[in-house]
Amino acid sequence: MKVRGLAGVAALVLGAALLGVPAAQAATTPATTPATATGTTAAVDEPVALAATFNDPAGSGAAQDAIRNQLISLVNRTPAGAEINGSIYLFTDGGVSSALIAAKQRGVKVKVIVDGDAVPDFEPGSNPPKATGSEYSALAAPAALGTDLAADSWVLACPSTRGCIGNRVLSASDDGAINHNKFFLFSRVGVTDNVVFQTSANLTTSQRKNLFNNAVTVPDGGSGLYSAYRAYWQDLATNGASGAGLATYYRTQQSGPYKTYFFPRKESAGSTYDNDASTDTVVSLLDNVDCAGGATRIRIGMYAFTRVQVADKLVALKQAGCGVELLHNGESGNLGSAVQDALTGRLDLAARCQGSAANGDGTARTIGIHSKYLLIEGTYLGSANRKVVFTGSHNYTFPNLRSHDETLLKIDDAGVYDAFRANFEKIKASGHCTAW
Repeated sequence: MKVRGLAGVAALVLGAALLGVPAAQAATTPATTPATATGTTAAVDEPVALAATFNDPAGSGAAQDAIRNQLISLVNRTPAGAEINGSIYLFTDGGVSSALIAAKQRGVKVKVIVDGDAVPDFEPGSNPPKATGSEYSALAAPAALGTDLAADSWVLACPSTRGCIGNRVLSASDDGAINHNKFFLFSRVGVTDNVVFQTSANLTTSQRKNLFNNAVTVPDGGSGLYSAYRAYWQDLATNGASGAGLATYYRTQQSGPYKTYFFPRKESAGSTYDNDASTDTVVSLLDNVDCAGGATRIRIGMYAFTRVQVADKLVALKQAGCGVELLHNGESGNLGSAVQDALTGRLDLAARCQGSAANGDGTARTIGIHSKYLLIEGTYLGSANRKVVFTGSHNYTFPNLRSHDETLLKIDDAGVYDAFRANFEKIKASGHCTAW
């Protein structure tokens, strides 16, 4: 089995499997203040706040672990009788699996969906070995969550040849659809009902130690966001457990200040998967930007970027007066050659993030970016002075748009925006990104 679905983009960077570790302290940041990488574990009776959390792979252990520690904190604060629903691509983090198993043992219903690539401990044939799913077997054990879908707790692996919903193979060079999601849902955390945790990070060592990632913790607050995610999660479970999957699924829902976009989305009839800008969700979002007056700014932190239609739109917005900056991962193949040609010399900043940091044993590791966010500040949908964040699991590649199980989340909140902008500026100034 190969790690599927990047269709010409280099495979995800994966780290060695984690051993089980105690639940660490979490970073929770109110949306009204800039996000930090470290913090203290919240009290059980403390309400869950709208929060942005960012790891720092070049920082201390706590800074590296900030996102996973936030997730563990939410799991640990989930009371008996509540339910946790997760969907994750790759899973090698023993600390998170231990917290989930402990939650089940104290009476929480824990139901987790992983991609088929997360079933083996390592990607078969990889050299050096790439850890993909060492925690699946731990979760699947009868004494842990088990695999009985009629039980209160279980772990489900999507079919090995597709995602849980998506089943499309785009081309001869495409390995097929995957469940690329990275979210957890909590029916209750402490005294707060219906909490969504959406991240860009897989639960692997490399995602913490080598790559900049982001997460948001969103209490529903009557918005309907939790129910939108919950319905999508149920569709992942239903289609993943039986049937042949779907070639297209696209759903959107406005939920107060939030909007969800669930993929895959098929191109229009008569088009090919890679030439239809009219059904490229990111292009459509950028169509809502007004650059008149030169006050609008667009900032993108992106792991993989191969859709030239998005690149062309960014160039058009820059030419119309917007400020446009891009940070992208430097791994070979993560920036498409057509995208690079379209962008070269045409943005305010395009920077490749591929720095280095020392390990404890003196060896070096590569530091890149795995986040997937779009920040818009200025005139959007006809309103001035907007601050909007789009984040989730969605890279700017054709598989992420056309075949994968994916989530894109819009957050219309100035405090969350300010936290993401601070993260963007921190990464830009970190020395790990080089302009080209």
